[in-house]
Amino acid sequence: MSRPIEYKDDLTLLVGKRLPHQFTRVEDYSVKPMSELRVALICNWLTKCGISTYSQYLHGAMKPLVKEIGIFSEDAVFKTGEDTPEVHRCWNRGESLLPLAKKVIDWNPDFIIVQHEFGIFPNLFYLMQLMEQFSTIPYVVTMHSVFEHLDKIVYSDSVRNVVVHSQQAKDVLLKYGHNNNIHVIPHGCIPQYQMHDISELWNICHNPYTIMQFGFGFQYKGVERALEAIHYLKNHDPKFKNIYYFYLLSENEYTRHAHDEYYRTLMEKIKTLGLEPNVAINRKFQTNKMLSLYLRLAKLAIFPYVTSPNNTVYAASGAIRVAMSHGIPVIASDAHLFDDLEGVVPRPNDHISLSKQIDAVFSSREYRDELLAKATRFLAQNSWDFAAKQYLNLYVTILSA
Repeated sequence: MSRPIEYKDDLTLLVGKRLPHQFTRVEDYSVKPMSELRVALICNWLTKCGISTYSQYLHGAMKPLVKEIGIFSEDAVFKTGEDTPEVHRCWNRGESLLPLAKKVIDWNPDFIIVQHEFGIFPNLFYLMQLMEQFSTIPYVVTMHSVFEHLDKIVYSDSVRNVVVHSQQAKDVLLKYGHNNNIHVIPHGCIPQYQMHDISELWNICHNPYTIMQFGFGFQYKGVERALEAIHYLKNHDPKFKNIYYFYLLSENEYTRHAHDEYYRTLMEKIKTLGLEPNVAINRKFQTNKMLSLYLRLAKLAIFPYVTSPNNTVYAASGAIRVAMSHGIPVIASDAHLFDDLEGVVPRPNDHISLSKQIDAVFSSREYRDELLAKATRFLAQNSWDFAAKQYLNLYVTILSA
């Protein structure tokens, strides 16, 4: 039988193991101060993806708080920027993650954070192997999307320490029998006081009723609902006769076929509703700088997402937080991606209620200012700095369990 003293040279052997108290010593479980931590961040880095954007913001907020962050990313042909020395590209989507595990373990991290989406990690077997390799190191896996699909429920069972973005997402996992450690960390935001410039641009659209939406082109984004609302306003209120709505349809190399199909559907609906003079669709992945300019130009941003009973997702929207940070009114929907924004933004559930909310924003300065004030408070309370500290606090929580 091994004596406690033999573990002294490699304390990582004790992490995550339950040993009889007579064979352990308190000093073997010493917790490092936050400023001395080496954090491994596993993600898809600098790609056209919301998870990549999330990882970049989290990294920026966490970096000043710890000793070092290593970024362990999938390989990427189309990158949105240049890698720095802290970036290690060491795995491929849909392939074995054992090379990733070896690279991370050799780097000797104190804490591992995995940014997860099912499209990025499509194979359960490979994830199970990865979690097994990390069993002696404190880690968390942020499950950005939680579904009630049974295959995805069982997928997440191999993750010992889960992070989700809302209580509703946690409740779904518990409902289906999870006994993992499930932690809620709100999606980070950029408070308006940290924005460089969100001043309104000159009205180059020459229209006070200019509405925008942006994001990848999937049916759940509810653009059809937006078109129906625009059609309703145009035909029921003279002031909206020349209303403008534009959709920045983002694209990437993984989902271009789906974008093509959705675009054709939208163009047919625009023609059917007679909205050719009122609607524009710009198919292109926008840089953060260009997206910011569009948001400074628009008078209102909408996110009319719809929930499919066969594809219900519990998550949090990063896109809507970007819009809120620019100081313009924002309207969401009743989709579960906005559950964490209940009471902060309007959440209409059909095109009629959406059109009424749009009218209210443009007709009442008092209502508009009320929405902006709620958004400002929410952003300040859920900053990226707050999110980064919540993650790092889990390091202590896991070691203390």
